[in-house]
Amino acid sequence: MAEQFWSDAGMEPKRGYRWIMDLAINGTNAINQYLIKRTSRPSWSLTESQHVFLNHTFYYPGRIQYNELSVQIVDAIEPNAARNLMNLLAAAGYVPPDEAENNKSTVSKGGWVNDAGLGNPIIKQLDPEGNTLETWEFRNAWIKSCTLGDLDYSSDEMLNVDLVIRYDYFKMGREGSPFGGPISSLWSSGDS
Repeated sequence: MAEQFWSDAGMEPKRGYRWIMDLAINGTNAINQYLIKRTSRPSWSLTESQHVFLNHTFYYPGRIQYNELSVQIVDAIEPNAARNLMNLLAAAGYVPPDEAENNKSTVSKGGWVNDAGLGNPIIKQLDPEGNTLETWEFRNAWIKSCTLGDLDYSSDEMLNVDLVIRYDYFKMGREGSPFGGPISSLWSSGDS
């Protein structure tokens, strides 16, 4: 019989609070790691195609779709997250429509990835000693939505900024391994 998780003192689960995220913008941490309060891990789904034959339906996997990444950060006085995010939007190509000639400018994916420098955000899952267990790198990322938080006289909580980040795909890995190595024995029953 396979050894149980709770009886193996060497078995350590990953913990939801052991992580850091790099949102480096143009090579600098415009959003400091300690201000990133919450994020989702990556997720994906497969589309499906069906084939109907007589009284039966058969399903086939289709394309992979990578789901959006949610990030919540604290809006500090300095560094000012709201200001930095608005500057990032401007670097991606947005110009307010104050004057007629500004109406020709648009935001582009290249603007987000190259000019604004959002590029490839990275989540690092950490072990109890602070070493990196695995990394999640989000390729060609851009901010799909930004909610700058709600003001409320009855609240003394910190002001948060909620981001939804869209990306083309993600890579999970460790040094030199694109998907973290072979499938772990955790997925097998241990019985022959």
